[in-house]
Amino acid sequence: MRQVRAILRVILCLVGISQYAVLVAVDETWYRIEFDGQAAGHEVLTVQQFEHPDRGQYLKYHRETVLRLKRFGQDLSVRASLVTEETPDGLLWSWKLQRSAADGAQLDRSGEWSNGNRSFRVREIVGTDVVESTIECSDQPRSPLIGGWLLTAMAQSRKTWRTQVFFPESGGVAELQIDMKSRARRVVSDQDRGVLELTYEFRPPEFPEVEPVTLVFRDGILNGSEQAVLGGRLIIERTEPAKALGYQNTASLDLHLQTMIPVNGLVKWNASGELLLQLQMSAGLRGLLQATDFQQVSHLADGNVELLLRDPAFPRERSKAGKKLTAEDVAEYQNSGRWIDSANAEIQRTGNLAAGAITDPQQKCVRLLEYVQKRMHFSAFSTLQQPASAVLKSWTGDCTEHAVLLSALLRSQQIPARVAVGFLFVPKAAAFAPHMWAEALINGVWIPLDSTLPLDIEPLPRIRVSHSSLAAEVSGCVGLFANLMDFPGQVEVTVLSDQAFSNQPQQ
Repeated sequence: MRQVRAILRVILCLVGISQYAVLVAVDETWYRIEFDGQAAGHEVLTVQQFEHPDRGQYLKYHRETVLRLKRFGQDLSVRASLVTEETPDGLLWSWKLQRSAADGAQLDRSGEWSNGNRSFRVREIVGTDVVESTIECSDQPRSPLIGGWLLTAMAQSRKTWRTQVFFPESGGVAELQIDMKSRARRVVSDQDRGVLELTYEFRPPEFPEVEPVTLVFRDGILNGSEQAVLGGRLIIERTEPAKALGYQNTASLDLHLQTMIPVNGLVKWNASGELLLQLQMSAGLRGLLQATDFQQVSHLADGNVELLLRDPAFPRERSKAGKKLTAEDVAEYQNSGRWIDSANAEIQRTGNLAAGAITDPQQKCVRLLEYVQKRMHFSAFSTLQQPASAVLKSWTGDCTEHAVLLSALLRSQQIPARVAVGFLFVPKAAAFAPHMWAEALINGVWIPLDSTLPLDIEPLPRIRVSHSSLAAEVSGCVGLFANLMDFPGQVEVTVLSDQAFSNQPQQ
């Protein structure tokens, strides 16, 4: 089992991007994972470029991996999120890894490089404890996202090169030998001209039992990787989002995302404005549920999860505990972007018109919510995203357009806003359905705002999974909804009407 996990650590540290010739603020690439020709998961990678007063130019990567793999009677499925900050040639400044496996193992570890001490200062969450340590390195190592920096760091005239790479999962540095195997111009089926294809192999020389990993670049972009592992072939290949998620096209993906989760029991707020649910679900999915002011998460000893949902409209004292947001934390939820383009002139004009002379942020939220709810016309659900300014022209869309437009109008009034996804309770179906809504930051609390619902009904319970500023999502909301795909059919929800919340800390 230890060797299997060691091999998987190598597998999960392959994919990167090499598109630095053109300066871009953000880019996103999707990959399909196959094992012996069968779909085995997906990976999505976003990269943002920054200028730092001390570091100069650096890149921030965010890679999310979903691996579904059963082999030799073991479930090796993994969900992992890796965020790195690094130079264009891969020197690693900081990293944060969150990982959950099918056997229930969880990992939440981060580190930051210290030039003075030649080490990473590491912070790891173990249960309810925070463990701090130091990992010393003789030289600043490179990022595990090898495909991102390889063409920049290794001269194409070189045939063989060795370098030190840091692997957050093992918490150690390994020397890798990288060999260029071929350079050729090839004709691919979807292009009239040939593309320059570069093929590399790498392996850790001190572990000869590990098969080499093959990386293939086409016109300077990582096209994918291949490795012999666990008696089969693991292939990671660049593709469009729907195909990476295992669907032929966007329409079939959209159809799947309309699948609901039935509920056992009567879904109704109690006298305290609360609803207690028990979720039977796989270990890999449990790590996706987030605690908020309106959703408390408890992981039970039997592997189940309890959710205590709170009615946002119910009057109660706000908890003063929790992380205080800094100006830097909030900035990405105030800025105008590709999808939430709050700086657009028409968005600004409409925001001012809807808010009127009101200055109180909470009252502004109510006015903007009413304004959008009364004017929007519904269309069939689709993960194809439109910018808020485009939605404003048609006043037509599904929950994604509602959320994006409302968020843009909120930001136009200097109210931090973001979108969130999860599952909204549908009374007629007695089930939870995939859904997106807006959230506004008022007095330090993220308040859910949903313009798809009538204004005169009691707030419906919702299971919240994740949120985003949409600043780094090039393909819009597809990546957010990808987190919901495995819930229908794999999660059983039961109402615990007469029980008290277990209040076990979230792991």
